[in-house]
Amino acid sequence: MAERLAITTDYITLQQLLKIEDLIPSGGQAKAYLATEKVLLNGEEENRRGKKLYPGDQIETAGRIFSINAESKEEADERAEQKAILARFQAQQPAKKKAGASKLEQNKTSKKKPAGPSSWS
Repeated sequence: MAERLAITTDYITLQQLLKIEDLIPSGGQAKAYLATEKVLLNGEEENRRGKKLYPGDQIETAGRIFSINAESKEEADERAEQKAILARFQAQQPAKKKAGASKLEQNKTSKKKPAGPSSWS
């Protein structure tokens, strides 16, 4: 049975799918993966990491089958609700980072003497 992968955009690239599904640890390794592993897109071999995958496409690799689908209304609503909850949570957190930023600025404006060639004399 195919694993369903819902996307929120018109398409994703083959490289993105490999990264999302943890078949490769980073996007930079997609080229090497495609050179060594067999990947089928809708039953035909595919080796282009930038190949666009649209809803309805089916990818088979590493003994797994992925079915690309558009995000459903319920999934979109759930994602929006999670985003709103996160925004409320972040708004309630105290602003501790501002104090750290001022210390960083103080370090940048320290009164150290120049150490370049003009100070060698």
